[in-house]
Amino acid sequence: MKTYCPECDNDREVELLERKVESTIDNLTFKYLAKIPYCKSCGNEVYIAEISDQNLKLANDQYRELAGLIKVAEIEELLETYEIGKKPLASLLGWGEATIIRYLDGFTPRKIYSDQLKELKDPNKMLELFERNKSSLSEVAQRKLFNRISQLIDDFREVEDHGVVRVAKYFLSKIDTEAEEVITQLKLQKIIYYSQAWLLALKDRTFFQEDFQAWVHGPVIPNLYYQYKKHGYSSIPKVENFDDSIFDEDQLDVLEMVKFAYVRYDAKYLEELTHRENPWREARGECKADEICNRIIEKESIKSYFKEIKDTFNIQNKNDLKNYIANL
Repeated sequence: MKTYCPECDNDREVELLERKVESTIDNLTFKYLAKIPYCKSCGNEVYIAEISDQNLKLANDQYRELAGLIKVAEIEELLETYEIGKKPLASLLGWGEATIIRYLDGFTPRKIYSDQLKELKDPNKMLELFERNKSSLSEVAQRKLFNRISQLIDDFREVEDHGVVRVAKYFLSKIDTEAEEVITQLKLQKIIYYSQAWLLALKDRTFFQEDFQAWVHGPVIPNLYYQYKKHGYSSIPKVENFDDSIFDEDQLDVLEMVKFAYVRYDAKYLEELTHRENPWREARGECKADEICNRIIEKESIKSYFKEIKDTFNIQNKNDLKNYIANL
């Protein structure tokens, strides 16, 4: 990459280095990791508009997370989930038709409007809003949105008693609240993925029949995602009074292994682990890093990959697994 360097008074090759930068937005001061371009010839910092825009977006995302405001990506996800346009969603909320467009362009919403949008991650809340304000939509749009909401609510109910939800509740029941342990929906997907993987590798069995898809941030079971997506980036509340005797001895052994070896890591590190491993990478194929992908990660691919790890590193118990991960 080249750009003009004022110090050299010529176009020069640049290198990007990460540096913590302090920023203040609405009286909230915070630090974020920015990419800074430097001239390779003289070492001075140079300006590249595209990089500057990326840093502004990073700062805005960091501010929104600290302020508890909805992010642009979450609004985009709402539109995709409900298969609704920007203007119809604004009309349903009783807002000006350009409001959602402005938020998607980076305009920061007030907390009250952000909370309204966040609430809509729950299809039941969207149904309440729809029933109140459906007259603001055309008959065709009403019918389409109602069918989509109904489908999502049915999906919620459908997974409630499935094995995947039972595995989720096992880990949520083990949250150590005194140690301020956190399990977000992103982390939950990963530890459930590793539970399925290691039961396949060690016992040639599955906890559940649902398939993982190769999403941008790692393996995801869509129905489970919709079950817990309302929690966003926050920790999912602990499940009380869960009876883990529904699992047999083999299953409990694997669940304990995963809890001991994986739960200690944060969601982003577990995401990174899945990105290094063949099952997710092969399912993604030629998809770009940020490209939406719903390709299935085949159970046989998961089984063969983790069975090879088991055999190569002689993994038989939770300590073996812990040591294997620690040495990656």
